[in-house]
Formats: sequence, C-alpha cells, structure tokens
Amino acid sequence: MPTQLPSAQLYEILKDKNGEGKKTTGEDINKTLKEKIEKDSLVKETTPQSMNPTEDTYGMNLFRSGVIASITELSTPPLDYPIGVYDQIIVSMWNGAEATLDYTVARDGSIFPTSIGKIYLQGLTFENVRSLLTRRFKAFVPPSTNISVSIGQPRTISVNVAGEVKKQGPVMVSAFTNAFNVVALAGGPTNLANLREIQIKRNGKVIDVLDVYKYLTTGDFGKHIYLDNNDFVIVQTVEKKVKAEGKFKRPMFYQLKKDEGLKALLTYTGGLERDAFSSGVKIYRTELEKQIIKDVNATAIINPTKDTRLMGQDFGLVDGDIVKVISVNPGLMNKIELKGEISYPGQYETRPGDKLFDLINRAGGITRNTYLARAYIFRGGGDSTNIKASRVEVNLTDVTTNDTASINNVELFANDQVLFFNNNEFSDRQYVEIFGEVRKEGRINKYGGMTLQDLLYLSGGIKQSAEFGRIEISSIVDLDSAKGMQQPTRTILRTIKIMPNIEMDSISKHIILRPYDQVYVRKNPTFELQQLVQINGLVQYSGPYPRLSKYERLSSYIERAGGIKENADLSGAILYRKKTQYYRENVANKVASLTDSIGSIVLDSARASISEVSKEPVSIDLARALKYKNSKYDIILQEGDVIFIPEINPFVNVKGTVQSPLKLTFDKEHTNVGYYIDKAGGYGIRPWKKGSL
Repeated sequence: MPTQLPSAQLYEILKDKNGEGKKTTGEDINKTLKEKIEKDSLVKETTPQSMNPTEDTYGMNLFRSGVIASITELSTPPLDYPIGVYDQIIVSMWNGAEATLDYTVARDGSIFPTSIGKIYLQGLTFENVRSLLTRRFKAFVPPSTNISVSIGQPRTISVNVAGEVKKQGPVMVSAFTNAFNVVALAGGPTNLANLREIQIKRNGKVIDVLDVYKYLTTGDFGKHIYLDNNDFVIVQTVEKKVKAEGKFKRPMFYQLKKDEGLKALLTYTGGLERDAFSSGVKIYRTELEKQIIKDVNATAIINPTKDTRLMGQDFGLVDGDIVKVISVNPGLMNKIELKGEISYPGQYETRPGDKLFDLINRAGGITRNTYLARAYIFRGGGDSTNIKASRVEVNLTDVTTNDTASINNVELFANDQVLFFNNNEFSDRQYVEIFGEVRKEGRINKYGGMTLQDLLYLSGGIKQSAEFGRIEISSIVDLDSAKGMQQPTRTILRTIKIMPNIEMDSISKHIILRPYDQVYVRKNPTFELQQLVQINGLVQYSGPYPRLSKYERLSSYIERAGGIKENADLSGAILYRKKTQYYRENVANKVASLTDSIGSIVLDSARASISEVSKEPVSIDLARALKYKNSKYDIILQEGDVIFIPEINPFVNVKGTVQSPLKLTFDKEHTNVGYYIDKAGGYGIRPWKKGSL
C-alpha cells in the first residue's frame, strides 16, 4: 500500500454510494475547516417572550432567558449519543491521506463507503461508531494516516409538547436537544406549570421525569434520555406552591412536592439571612375557609445541634402557605456603654467577670478632667425596654492607683451604662473681658497667673488710636465672699499707664488679673485718620477730597474741585449721606422730578452712584450754597459724604393735552413755555391751560 494517497483517488474509493457523501480535497480542506471553526458551536435561537411574564417563581428563570442552545457541527457530542437516521458523520484524515468525507445515515441506518461496503450505525452510541469507523477506514489508507470521526449536522426530530406551556404542539429540534430546551421553545411554562415533574413519554409510556429544582440545586439532570421522533414532553399542573417572605436569602414563590415541608423550602431558598429570627417563623394558612397562623421554631431544622429536642423534625407545608421570617430586634445584647469624660467613650463587649476598672482600662483610662468624686452606673440602662433601671454610685479615686480590690470596682453586666463627669461641670468657667482700642475685643478664658500684659497680647495688641496713658481695670472685690453673699459684691477701678509697644513699668507688668475682670483701653480723643468726601459729576476735577477740618463747607469742596462746569445742573445736585435719623428726609419727589429735568441717562448715572456708596440721598440747594457761602445752604460735609452734580437735560418734554406730545431740544433763545406748546401742535380739546408748565 502506498504511503501517500492523492485526495482525488481517496475520494473515489471511499465516496458515499448512498448518494449523500461529499468530498473536500486539496485547498478546500483548510477553507472548510476555517469556516467551521469560525462558527460558534452553540447556535442561539431567540424564543419569543410572553407579554405577561410568569410570576416570580423559583426555577422559571431557567426558561425565561430567551436563548436556547443546540449543538451543531464541529461540536463533540456525548459519547452515549445514539446515532440515528439523517445524522451527518464526518470522517477527517490527514498525514498519510488527506480528506474530509461526509456521510449521512440512510433510512436503513447505514452509511455506504464505496470500497468498504455498508456499515450499519443506527442505534450505536457515538463512542462505538467512532471506534468502528476508525478501524474500518484504517484498512484502506496508509498506516501513517490519522483519522477523526465527528458528528456534523445532527438529525432533526419532531417532539410534541403538551400541558402547562404557552405554545402546545410539535416542535422541530435537534436530536441533541433536551426536554428543558423543548419547553423553552414552546414559549416556556405557564403560571400553573409544575417544574417538579416534567414527563417524557415514548410509545405511551413515561420513560423519564425531570425535576427542575433537583437540577438547579445539585446539577443532577437525572437519566440522560435523548429525545426521539414523536416523543412527548408533558408539563403537569403545579400541586403545591408556597411563598417565602422576609429574611430568606431568596424570597419568592416555590413549588414543593407532596412530601416536602419547611426543611426543603429552606434548602431551595438558600437558607435564612444572618439577622433572621429563625425560632419564630410565621406560617399563614387557609383552612376551612379561615385564615390561621402557625408558629414554628426553625432553629433545629437549620442547625439541629442547637436544640436536640427538635432534632430531625420538619414542618409540613400545604398549597398556598405563606412562610414569613422577620428580623431579630435591633440593638446589641452584650454591650456595656461608657459615656462622658473617659478617653474613648462608646460601647464595649461584656465579658464574664468584667468589673468597672477593667472597662475603664479598655477604654483608655480616665482623663485629667475626669471628676473622681462620683460616677454613676445605671443597671440595664442600655436596654430601651427596661423601665426600672437601677443606679449605683461609685468613687473613682482608686482608679488612679489601680486598686482592683477597691469596693468601688464593682462588677458590670450586659446593658449597663457608666456615666463619667467632667470637673468643669461643677465649676463656673472663669474669663476676663477686654474692650476699646484693641484689635480683638471680647471675652477670653482666664488661666492661672494671667497678667494684664498677657491679655493685651492675646487681644492682638492695642491700636494706634489708643490712649497709652489710660487703661482701666474693673475687678470684683473679694470674689469668694461675694459668692457666699457674706457682703455685697463691689468693684474697684484701677488706671494703668502703658507704652505703645505694650511695655509697662515693673509693677504694672506683673498685675495678676482676677476672674471676671473687665479691661478698658480708652481712645485718644485727639487722634483721627484722614476723612474723605467724594465730589462726582460736572466739576472740573471729580474724585475724593480729604476734609481739611471738621467744619469745611460744601462751597469749599466745589472750589477745590475746580468749580462747576458750564453745563452743570445745579438744581439737580444731590448729597448722599450715611443713613441717620437726622438726615432721613423724603426726597422721593426730588429724585422723581429728575426724570424730566436731567433725563434718563443722567438719572441712571446718579442711581449708579447711589448703589455704589449705599447712602441715603439728601436734598441740597447748590446754587444758593455757592452764592451765599457760610450760610445755612452751604452745609458742612461729613466723612463719607458724596456730592453728585448732573448735567443739564438738553431736552424739553411736552406732555398732557396737546396735539402731539413729544420731546424737544431746549433753545436758549426761547424760554417761554408757549413756544414749546406751539411746537407740539398747540393745545388739545378743552385744555387746562393753567396746569401747563
């Protein structure tokens, strides 16, 4: 026998005489294999989903995924798969001979390679077929040839689906398809479907029963029954469905078999949550047209070692039962709480034999401000349901020496609360106060040995405006006696001299302040910073001007500003001053009249000045002030005053009962009102002439 056979010759001697064979030779081998490998071995077929999905019942999701997997060519079938009519057998050879030959099992159950003869395969398992074909083909190819046998396209079968499915009737599927796939292709189970008993019938006999829950919990599919033509897959009606609510790991509806109870339900739900009250399971049931409740201790079912009296017991459930598990009550049951003046207050574990000093040490010990004369232990104070908590008084002095034998080192129990006090709770906080020409006025906590110089430094030092020769200290005389009301509380006043750098004479420097002292740093009456007045508008040099004296008048500032410009409107001048009771005058009419006299553009400028300085407008008579200097019209300006002088409005507004109300340009040669009325077309019907301006 030659060591190498041409592909064409190999095909001629091994081609399928049944007429179903195909050859693939030469370059076509690699191309075909590449195309097959690029395909996914799992073909996904979309199953139409119901518009009303089934209720949330455990196991339904297996059929809701909408993706059905069927094995196709290049897939390796299970070794026990029975070969049947129309299965496609692929024989691949390489090395000594190279070819890929396809055979389809004929109706008589055989394939018919030309030189080998008929080989009957129907009913044989894939494992046996692979061994048989490898042995028979080896006799017709060189010894070095490698042979591989696989299933290409499995046969298509018709399976009938009945019972509680959404689409009853025949379904065309691959022979590799299992019963679960068939149910899914039939639209999935209905709300009444029994997932615990899916029957497979062949020739009128039940050959297998599938349990979805068994598959989901253990992965056991049961006997591997391959479907065949005209098989029936029957989904029975559910017999017992219960609802798991509350602290189950997977709360939802569950289907149970007749003999299954609470123990099986706990298995299917995945068990209970950590905070579940397992010894108080509630079961709501309908019996004799009445609703009843059952209390079940499920602790023994979950963990029998906890209660040997109930070991192995179960509780039967019936159709329609609602099994509800609530949470345990919130709150720690083994805690001791330390509150108040302790290094690390909070909740601590109760340990057998714990005593007060043990808990204090675990909490970091007492602080330097802990009040040692007394602490309180409230027995059961941490339990909100305990309305009769008792109180124990202890002295903490022995804590400092760690005297564990002390009578105050009492035993503590769960839910005890220990309250520690702060020394400051039993004494008034002492302070001193400073006012006047310092940078930080106010109250400052007093510490031991605080001097006047210390206080001045703590308050940021004295201002330049301070009177260095005058600091006053007001003190309470004999504070302890005053507290005891042995004599009336009196104060004394001391006056201290100080230098600009806060230096004092040797005696004043060491003055010790008393609790509640009040220190006043007086202002130098002759000290004043520069004070400015703002001149805005139609002057020669607008801007800020410093006050030359407290009595400088309006006319003086106008002169310093270079005087009034030619087009200035003296009647529209306004003074803006900080709001005071004396200067709060009603100038609304004056400002409103500016709309006509100075125009909207100038008025907007005036309003902008108002918004900038946030002052109150005050009416002035600038014309008389300039004419009659040092008169009552020539007012004295104060620090922060703003003078605004607007521009003359070049327009004359003609309004009211005239033929054509309009705005006219002012003409210096025509100052008579009649001129402008004529320009507006004259008076209208029945004008009120005396009311015209």
